[in-house]
Amino acid sequence: MARIRVSGSGGSVDVHLEIDPQGFRVVRQDGEDRTILKDYPGEGPSTWDVRVLKKGNFFRFAVNGNSGWIRGPSGEWDGHYDTWENMLTLEAAGGCEFESCTVTTLPWLDQQTEPVIARGPAGSHYEQQIIPGAILEIDNRFYMYCMAGMEGDQEGSSRRTVAVAASDDLRSWEVYPVPVLSYADAPGDNIYVNGAVVTPDGRIVIMYAVQQYPSWLGFMMASADDPKGPFKPFSRNPVYRHFNDAAHEFDLLRVDHPDFRYLMCYAGYTPRSSKGWPGGDRGYLLYSNDLVDWREAEHNPVFGPERLDDWDAVHVRPRSLNRIGDTWYLWYEGCNAWTPPGASGPERWCDSVGLARSTDLKNWSYYPRNPAFPALGIGTERFDHTWTGWPRMVVKDGLGYVFYTGNAQVGLRTIPIRRLVDWDSEGGETVRIV
Repeated sequence: MARIRVSGSGGSVDVHLEIDPQGFRVVRQDGEDRTILKDYPGEGPSTWDVRVLKKGNFFRFAVNGNSGWIRGPSGEWDGHYDTWENMLTLEAAGGCEFESCTVTTLPWLDQQTEPVIARGPAGSHYEQQIIPGAILEIDNRFYMYCMAGMEGDQEGSSRRTVAVAASDDLRSWEVYPVPVLSYADAPGDNIYVNGAVVTPDGRIVIMYAVQQYPSWLGFMMASADDPKGPFKPFSRNPVYRHFNDAAHEFDLLRVDHPDFRYLMCYAGYTPRSSKGWPGGDRGYLLYSNDLVDWREAEHNPVFGPERLDDWDAVHVRPRSLNRIGDTWYLWYEGCNAWTPPGASGPERWCDSVGLARSTDLKNWSYYPRNPAFPALGIGTERFDHTWTGWPRMVVKDGLGYVFYTGNAQVGLRTIPIRRLVDWDSEGGETVRIV
């Protein structure tokens, strides 16, 4: 048997990956108490190729190609968080031995920053939530249209409006004190802004989903002459309704293709599909010349989870589509759920930010070290310790500025594009242990 300690720093709680001829399993050791958190039985060969990925509070592992995942195995449900620094130990018994072992650092998670846009003061239109929706660059100034929410219990907030923040450098942002679009201007209770474009005649258009809680009313748009608004809803709203009620996350791009001017990639709930994916949110493509009339791609849905049982197997929600060279890079929100043995309460949903790429928007390669930006899970003092989502990337001067939400505030990670397009490495250092 081989045991690899994947989490723990010498305290009372350690987490091991155990491998033997009967399979492999994730084991939590708390003092004398031993709990098998996940078990993957199966008769195995005498030689094992083992890979372990630790990113924040997320762990993925593969033994001879058989993969598994877990979140927060040290015991988030019991107040024990995975530490930022861990002790890696290797143990072999029963004639087993380690032929080699290497460790590679993952610098994308090195930036333990504070939110670049935090919640507002009590009574403000973003007192409970401010989540990145869409970003435009106009006259060397950036405008971020955010979903802003006040205190309430409609999925964590209520009275959601569209806030706008401005920046000259993509790092420091000023939130304007008045929403640019409110539930008073549109039907429904909540507005979820997702896309923004500048039309050929210079108009600024934002596109958003509207919710009459708990139902969704479709995708709508509003326009303004000034990026700071106010925005006036289009008279023919909604401009698109998904065949199923639940659809509220997407990206909108002006691409000026010979066959269409605008492209939308959205997440729509889909029953079990012929492609073998289980029911959940999947990625769809739409095309339009005028933002009003939309046609679906023939091969919809175009995006689903990589595997049927992994960290993103239930929902994948396209959020940011960027073209770099001949390749499309898709930042998305993926999630799955699990309940630890003996833990009380409902299932724990594990929303995290993932990355995939494609040259044709039909066939996708998934980032090998997904989830790209999981929750750090190292303590409740972190604004992004529980969940991450709603990614949005802006490419500027060779740098990818990836905005995301961590517990309903806006975070930022910066990645050199040369590192982003390198599918084999995040640019970290590799050290040989054995």
